[in-house]
Amino acid sequence: MKCLICVDLSDAERVVERAAPYLAEASEAVVVCAVDERASRGYGMMMRGLLGRRARDTELKPTALESAEETVRRAVEGLRRARPDLPAEGRTLSGRPGEEISALVREEGFDAVLLGRGNTGPEVPVELSGTVCGWRTNHHGDRDGLLLDVGEAAPVEVRFPPHRGEAVGRAFSEGEEVRVSGVRRGEHVHAYTLSGPAGEPAVEAHRPPEKESGPGRVHLGHVARFVTDHVECDVVLIS
Repeated sequence: MKCLICVDLSDAERVVERAAPYLAEASEAVVVCAVDERASRGYGMMMRGLLGRRARDTELKPTALESAEETVRRAVEGLRRARPDLPAEGRTLSGRPGEEISALVREEGFDAVLLGRGNTGPEVPVELSGTVCGWRTNHHGDRDGLLLDVGEAAPVEVRFPPHRGEAVGRAFSEGEEVRVSGVRRGEHVHAYTLSGPAGEPAVEAHRPPEKESGPGRVHLGHVARFVTDHVECDVVLIS
């Protein structure tokens, strides 16, 4: 059985350690780390907000690729320690992680994919106020987030769907104060509403879910959800 183990910069050791018990019938394994081509663009926008200029992608991508290569190297070493009898190799991919991983599975005929669930923590409600200091855009050039200066070392990344980007852009400009209501997901805030300081009507970004009793919901990360929906082999989600 040919297995693909997907890691990222933050969870490589955990995923490999927890994947090892599922590899009893594996004949070979490939460890892969995909570098999101949009990551350098987002970092560039943050630098633009902080420094007043856009950092060049060509300056950022080599660093991201080097980090991914080092992550894969360490992950393969960990896998070989756990399963010294299992042939293993490592690779890096560049592009949209979900799409690149799914394409690799189809092209090379993997029998199983093992990857982290992604955004596994409960959603934490949050309300923030700060100044808009930059914007995120997707690969189509549509706004899908903003950078909020809340007086800390780094701005907070606030995300909203691209179809709401035009409305948010009309309502707020760089340098203006914004109040954000939403939930924290990993390193960013998933916005429900954005409003000005003077009681202006709020701009709805995402529709808030209906309130539920009990512990917070556990969400599947974007990459895990995409891969699960687009490959035909077995998928093991590592918590």
